[in-house]
Amino acid sequence: MAGTESTEDPVAYTRRIQAEVEAAAAVRRRREPDLARLEREIERTWAGVAPPGAVGEQDELLLDRAERLAYVDVDVDVGDRRGVSQVKRSIRKLVYWYLRYVADQLSVLHNVIVRLLRRTDERLDAVEDALDISTGRSRLIDPPPDLATGVAEAIASLMADAPGPVAVVSCGRGAVVAALAGAGVTAHGVDSDAEQIVDGSRDGLDLRPADPVTHLAAAAPGSLGGIVLRGFVEDLAVPALTRLVDQARSALAPGGRVLVAAADPTSRSTVERELRAGRGIAPETWAHLLERSGFDGRIESIDDERVPRVVVATLT
Repeated sequence: MAGTESTEDPVAYTRRIQAEVEAAAAVRRRREPDLARLEREIERTWAGVAPPGAVGEQDELLLDRAERLAYVDVDVDVGDRRGVSQVKRSIRKLVYWYLRYVADQLSVLHNVIVRLLRRTDERLDAVEDALDISTGRSRLIDPPPDLATGVAEAIASLMADAPGPVAVVSCGRGAVVAALAGAGVTAHGVDSDAEQIVDGSRDGLDLRPADPVTHLAAAAPGSLGGIVLRGFVEDLAVPALTRLVDQARSALAPGGRVLVAAADPTSRSTVERELRAGRGIAPETWAHLLERSGFDGRIESIDDERVPRVVVATLT
Protein backbone atom coordinates (compact mmCIF):
# COMPACT_ATOMS: atom_id res chain seq x y z
CA MET A 1 0.00 0.00 0.00
CA ALA A 2 1.37 3.43 -0.91
CA GLY A 3 2.78 5.38 2.02
CA THR A 4 3.08 2.29 4.21
CA GLU A 5 6.55 1.32 5.35
CA SER A 6 7.48 -2.34 5.02
CA THR A 7 8.34 -4.16 8.25
CA GLU A 8 9.96 -7.08 6.42
CA ASP A 9 13.52 -7.88 7.45
CA PRO A 10 15.89 -6.30 4.88
CA VAL A 11 17.91 -9.49 4.48
CA ALA A 12 14.78 -11.61 3.98
CA TYR A 13 13.43 -9.01 1.55
CA THR A 14 16.66 -9.09 -0.47
CA ARG A 15 16.63 -12.89 -0.63
CA ARG A 16 12.99 -12.93 -1.67
CA ILE A 17 13.58 -10.45 -4.46
CA GLN A 18 16.66 -12.41 -5.57
CA ALA A 19 14.62 -15.62 -5.73
CA GLU A 20 11.85 -13.94 -7.70
CA VAL A 21 14.29 -12.38 -10.16
CA GLU A 22 16.17 -15.65 -10.71
CA ALA A 23 12.92 -17.58 -11.11
CA ALA A 24 11.63 -15.09 -13.67
CA ALA A 25 14.97 -15.24 -15.48
CA ALA A 26 14.81 -19.04 -15.63
CA VAL A 27 11.34 -18.91 -17.20
CA ARG A 28 12.49 -16.26 -19.71
CA ARG A 29 15.54 -18.34 -20.70
CA ARG A 30 13.34 -21.31 -21.52
CA ARG A 31 11.03 -19.17 -23.65
CA GLU A 32 13.83 -17.28 -25.43
CA PRO A 33 16.92 -19.48 -26.04
CA ASP A 34 18.85 -16.53 -27.54
CA LEU A 35 19.04 -14.96 -24.08
CA ALA A 36 21.55 -17.60 -22.97
CA ARG A 37 23.85 -16.56 -25.82
CA LEU A 38 23.51 -12.88 -24.93
CA GLU A 39 24.26 -13.62 -21.27
CA ARG A 40 27.35 -15.53 -22.32
CA GLU A 41 28.59 -12.59 -24.40
CA ILE A 42 28.08 -10.25 -21.44
CA GLU A 43 30.01 -12.62 -19.16
CA ARG A 44 32.88 -12.80 -21.62
CA THR A 45 33.02 -9.01 -21.90
CA TRP A 46 32.98 -8.67 -18.13
CA ALA A 47 35.75 -11.25 -17.77
CA GLY A 48 37.91 -9.16 -20.06
CA VAL A 49 37.72 -6.00 -17.95
CA ALA A 50 37.12 -7.36 -14.43
CA PRO A 51 39.92 -7.49 -11.85
CA PRO A 52 41.47 -10.92 -11.15
CA GLY A 53 39.10 -13.18 -9.24
CA ALA A 54 36.00 -11.11 -9.96
CA VAL A 55 34.60 -13.69 -12.38
CA GLY A 56 34.30 -16.31 -9.63
CA GLU A 57 34.43 -19.97 -10.58
CA GLN A 58 33.50 -19.65 -14.25
CA ASP A 59 36.35 -21.82 -15.50
CA GLU A 60 35.83 -21.16 -19.18
CA LEU A 61 35.92 -17.40 -18.64
CA LEU A 62 39.07 -17.73 -16.56
CA LEU A 63 40.71 -19.64 -19.42
CA ASP A 64 39.74 -16.87 -21.81
CA ARG A 65 41.32 -14.34 -19.47
CA ALA A 66 44.48 -16.45 -19.10
CA GLU A 67 44.75 -16.63 -22.88
CA ARG A 68 44.62 -12.84 -23.15
CA LEU A 69 47.21 -12.43 -20.42
CA ALA A 70 49.60 -14.99 -21.93
CA TYR A 71 51.34 -12.32 -24.00
CA VAL A 72 54.09 -10.48 -22.08
CA ASP A 73 54.27 -6.80 -23.04
CA VAL A 74 57.66 -5.09 -22.62
CA ASP A 75 56.57 -1.66 -23.89
CA VAL A 76 56.53 -0.06 -20.45
CA ASP A 77 54.66 3.22 -20.05
CA VAL A 78 57.19 5.95 -19.27
CA GLY A 79 54.67 8.58 -18.23
CA ASP A 80 54.67 12.24 -19.21
CA ARG A 81 56.76 13.93 -16.51
CA ARG A 82 59.44 16.06 -18.16
CA GLY A 83 62.92 14.76 -17.50
CA VAL A 84 61.78 11.59 -15.76
CA SER A 85 60.00 10.26 -18.83
CA GLN A 86 63.09 10.98 -20.95
CA VAL A 87 65.29 8.98 -18.56
CA LYS A 88 62.78 6.10 -18.53
CA ARG A 89 62.58 6.16 -22.31
CA SER A 90 66.36 5.93 -22.57
CA ILE A 91 66.48 2.99 -20.13
CA ARG A 92 63.69 1.25 -22.06
CA LYS A 93 65.67 1.54 -25.29
CA LEU A 94 68.80 0.14 -23.64
CA VAL A 95 67.13 -2.96 -22.19
CA TYR A 96 64.43 -3.48 -24.83
CA TRP A 97 66.40 -6.06 -26.84
CA TYR A 98 66.98 -8.19 -23.75
CA LEU A 99 63.45 -7.92 -22.36
CA ARG A 100 61.99 -8.70 -25.78
CA TYR A 101 64.12 -11.85 -26.03
CA VAL A 102 62.90 -13.07 -22.62
CA ALA A 103 59.30 -11.96 -23.18
CA ASP A 104 59.01 -13.76 -26.51
CA GLN A 105 60.03 -17.04 -24.90
CA LEU A 106 57.64 -16.52 -21.98
CA SER A 107 54.78 -15.67 -24.31
CA VAL A 108 55.33 -18.85 -26.30
CA LEU A 109 55.45 -20.90 -23.09
CA HIS A 110 52.29 -19.26 -21.72
CA ASN A 111 50.48 -19.84 -24.99
CA VAL A 112 51.34 -23.55 -24.93
CA ILE A 113 50.24 -23.87 -21.28
CA VAL A 114 46.91 -22.15 -21.93
CA ARG A 115 46.25 -24.32 -24.98
CA LEU A 116 47.03 -27.41 -22.91
CA LEU A 117 44.67 -26.21 -20.15
CA ARG A 118 41.93 -25.57 -22.68
CA ARG A 119 42.31 -29.03 -24.19
CA THR A 120 42.26 -30.57 -20.72
CA ASP A 121 39.15 -28.57 -19.82
CA GLU A 122 37.41 -29.69 -23.03
CA ARG A 123 38.27 -33.33 -22.36
CA LEU A 124 37.00 -33.08 -18.77
CA ASP A 125 33.76 -31.53 -20.01
CA ALA A 126 33.38 -34.41 -22.46
CA VAL A 127 33.93 -36.96 -19.67
CA GLU A 128 31.43 -35.19 -17.38
CA ASP A 129 28.85 -35.04 -20.15
CA ALA A 130 29.35 -38.72 -20.95
CA LEU A 131 28.99 -39.73 -17.31
CA ASP A 132 26.36 -37.06 -16.54
CA ILE A 133 28.25 -35.92 -13.44
CA SER A 134 28.59 -32.23 -14.18
CA THR A 135 25.34 -31.31 -12.44
CA GLY A 136 24.59 -34.53 -10.59
CA ARG A 137 21.07 -34.64 -12.07
CA SER A 138 19.97 -36.27 -15.28
CA ARG A 139 18.21 -33.93 -17.69
CA LEU A 140 15.82 -36.77 -18.55
CA ILE A 141 14.14 -37.01 -15.14
CA ASP A 142 12.42 -34.61 -12.78
CA PRO A 143 13.96 -33.80 -9.40
CA PRO A 144 12.61 -35.69 -6.37
CA PRO A 145 9.20 -34.31 -5.35
CA ASP A 146 8.75 -32.07 -2.32
CA LEU A 147 7.75 -33.66 0.98
CA ALA A 148 4.18 -33.63 2.21
CA THR A 149 3.24 -31.41 5.15
CA GLY A 150 2.84 -34.37 7.52
CA VAL A 151 6.29 -35.70 6.64
CA ALA A 152 7.81 -32.24 7.08
CA GLU A 153 6.25 -31.99 10.54
CA ALA A 154 7.62 -35.42 11.48
CA ILE A 155 11.10 -34.30 10.38
CA ALA A 156 10.72 -31.08 12.39
CA SER A 157 9.90 -33.07 15.53
CA LEU A 158 13.06 -35.17 15.06
CA MET A 159 15.15 -31.99 14.69
CA ALA A 160 13.43 -29.90 17.35
CA ASP A 161 16.28 -30.19 19.86
CA ALA A 162 19.10 -29.45 17.42
CA PRO A 163 21.78 -27.36 19.19
CA GLY A 164 21.63 -24.45 16.76
CA PRO A 165 20.14 -23.30 13.47
CA VAL A 166 19.12 -25.93 10.92
CA ALA A 167 19.90 -25.87 7.20
CA VAL A 168 17.57 -27.73 4.83
CA VAL A 169 19.38 -28.73 1.62
CA SER A 170 17.71 -28.92 -0.75
CA CYS A 171 14.53 -27.29 0.50
CA GLY A 172 12.18 -27.44 -2.48
CA ARG A 173 9.12 -25.29 -1.77
CA GLY A 174 10.07 -24.98 1.88
CA ALA A 175 7.74 -27.44 3.62
CA VAL A 176 10.44 -28.62 6.05
CA VAL A 177 11.65 -25.09 6.76
CA ALA A 178 8.07 -24.02 7.49
CA ALA A 179 7.57 -26.98 9.84
CA LEU A 180 10.83 -26.22 11.65
CA ALA A 181 9.89 -22.57 12.01
CA GLY A 182 6.50 -23.64 13.36
CA ALA A 183 8.30 -25.75 15.97
CA GLY A 184 10.35 -22.75 17.06
CA VAL A 185 13.57 -23.83 15.32
CA THR A 186 15.66 -21.27 13.46
CA ALA A 187 16.01 -22.71 9.97
CA HIS A 188 16.82 -21.77 6.41
CA GLY A 189 16.56 -23.64 3.15
CA VAL A 190 18.68 -23.75 0.01
CA ASP A 191 17.69 -24.91 -3.46
CA SER A 192 19.35 -24.55 -6.84
CA ASP A 193 15.94 -24.13 -8.51
CA ALA A 194 14.91 -20.54 -7.78
CA GLU A 195 11.38 -21.16 -9.08
CA GLN A 196 10.78 -23.70 -6.33
CA ILE A 197 11.41 -21.28 -3.48
CA VAL A 198 9.53 -18.19 -4.69
CA ASP A 199 6.20 -18.94 -2.98
CA GLY A 200 7.80 -19.93 0.31
CA SER A 201 10.03 -16.88 0.23
CA ARG A 202 7.00 -14.65 -0.28
CA ASP A 203 5.45 -16.28 2.79
CA GLY A 204 8.41 -15.11 4.87
CA LEU A 205 10.50 -18.29 4.94
CA ASP A 206 14.27 -17.97 4.78
CA LEU A 207 14.81 -19.73 1.46
CA ARG A 208 17.92 -19.03 -0.60
CA PRO A 209 18.64 -19.71 -4.28
CA ALA A 210 22.03 -21.43 -4.29
CA ASP A 211 23.73 -24.71 -5.05
CA PRO A 212 23.22 -26.96 -1.98
CA VAL A 213 26.69 -28.52 -2.15
CA THR A 214 28.43 -25.16 -2.50
CA HIS A 215 26.34 -23.66 0.30
CA LEU A 216 27.17 -26.47 2.70
CA ALA A 217 30.87 -26.37 1.81
CA ALA A 218 30.94 -22.63 2.52
CA ALA A 219 29.29 -22.92 5.95
CA ALA A 220 31.52 -21.80 8.80
CA PRO A 221 32.81 -24.65 10.99
CA GLY A 222 30.43 -25.37 13.86
CA SER A 223 27.87 -22.81 12.65
CA LEU A 224 24.93 -25.22 12.29
CA GLY A 225 23.03 -27.25 14.83
CA GLY A 226 21.35 -29.46 12.27
CA ILE A 227 21.29 -30.33 8.58
CA VAL A 228 18.40 -31.91 6.68
CA LEU A 229 19.57 -33.64 3.51
CA ARG A 230 16.93 -34.40 0.92
CA GLY A 231 16.09 -34.01 -2.76
CA PHE A 232 19.41 -33.41 -4.46
CA VAL A 233 21.21 -36.20 -2.54
CA GLU A 234 19.24 -38.74 -4.57
CA ASP A 235 21.13 -37.52 -7.65
CA LEU A 236 24.65 -37.85 -6.21
CA ALA A 237 27.05 -40.77 -6.56
CA VAL A 238 28.78 -42.32 -3.55
CA PRO A 239 32.05 -40.29 -3.81
CA ALA A 240 30.05 -37.04 -3.82
CA LEU A 241 27.95 -38.25 -0.87
CA THR A 242 31.11 -39.07 1.08
CA ARG A 243 32.43 -35.54 0.54
CA LEU A 244 29.03 -34.15 1.49
CA VAL A 245 29.08 -36.00 4.83
CA ASP A 246 32.55 -34.61 5.56
CA GLN A 247 31.30 -31.09 4.80
CA ALA A 248 28.28 -31.62 7.04
CA ARG A 249 30.48 -32.78 9.89
CA SER A 250 32.64 -29.67 9.57
CA ALA A 251 29.63 -27.34 9.54
CA LEU A 252 27.96 -28.89 12.60
CA ALA A 253 28.42 -27.78 16.18
CA PRO A 254 29.21 -30.44 18.83
CA GLY A 255 26.13 -32.61 19.24
CA GLY A 256 24.79 -31.42 15.90
CA ARG A 257 22.41 -33.61 13.96
CA VAL A 258 22.04 -34.76 10.36
CA LEU A 259 18.70 -36.04 9.07
CA VAL A 260 18.54 -37.73 5.67
CA ALA A 261 15.11 -37.87 4.01
CA ALA A 262 15.78 -39.65 0.73
CA ALA A 263 14.03 -42.47 -1.09
CA ASP A 264 15.53 -45.95 -1.04
CA PRO A 265 16.92 -46.71 -4.53
CA THR A 266 15.45 -50.23 -4.33
CA SER A 267 11.92 -48.79 -4.23
CA ARG A 268 12.26 -46.65 -7.35
CA SER A 269 10.10 -47.06 -10.41
CA THR A 270 11.62 -48.65 -13.52
CA VAL A 271 12.27 -45.30 -15.22
CA GLU A 272 13.70 -43.69 -12.10
CA ARG A 273 15.80 -46.76 -11.29
CA GLU A 274 17.43 -46.79 -14.71
CA LEU A 275 17.94 -43.04 -15.13
CA ARG A 276 19.26 -42.66 -11.58
CA ALA A 277 21.42 -45.77 -11.76
CA GLY A 278 24.43 -45.38 -9.46
CA ARG A 279 22.91 -42.35 -7.74
CA GLY A 280 21.63 -42.24 -4.19
CA ILE A 281 21.97 -44.84 -1.42
CA ALA A 282 19.64 -46.75 0.91
CA PRO A 283 18.95 -45.62 4.52
CA GLU A 284 21.11 -48.47 5.85
CA THR A 285 24.02 -47.28 3.71
CA TRP A 286 23.47 -43.69 4.83
CA ALA A 287 23.59 -44.83 8.47
CA HIS A 288 26.79 -46.78 7.81
CA LEU A 289 28.41 -43.84 6.02
CA LEU A 290 27.52 -41.41 8.81
CA GLU A 291 28.69 -43.78 11.55
CA ARG A 292 32.05 -44.17 9.80
CA SER A 293 32.33 -40.38 9.85
CA GLY A 294 31.83 -40.02 13.60
CA PHE A 295 28.03 -39.93 13.91
CA ASP A 296 25.73 -42.03 16.04
CA GLY A 297 22.98 -42.95 13.58
CA ARG A 298 19.59 -44.61 13.67
CA ILE A 299 16.76 -45.19 11.22
CA GLU A 300 13.29 -43.82 11.99
CA SER A 301 10.04 -44.79 10.25
CA ILE A 302 7.63 -42.08 9.08
CA ASP A 303 4.28 -42.18 7.34
CA ASP A 304 5.22 -41.52 3.71
CA GLU A 305 4.98 -43.67 0.61
CA ARG A 306 8.14 -42.44 -1.12
CA VAL A 307 10.33 -41.81 1.95
CA PRO A 308 9.04 -44.24 4.59
CA ARG A 309 12.33 -44.18 6.54
CA VAL A 310 14.72 -41.38 7.46
CA VAL A 311 18.19 -41.51 8.95
CA VAL A 312 18.91 -39.45 12.07
CA ALA A 313 22.56 -39.13 13.08
CA THR A 314 24.10 -37.15 15.94
CA LEU A 315 27.70 -35.96 15.85
CA THR A 316 29.52 -37.64 18.70
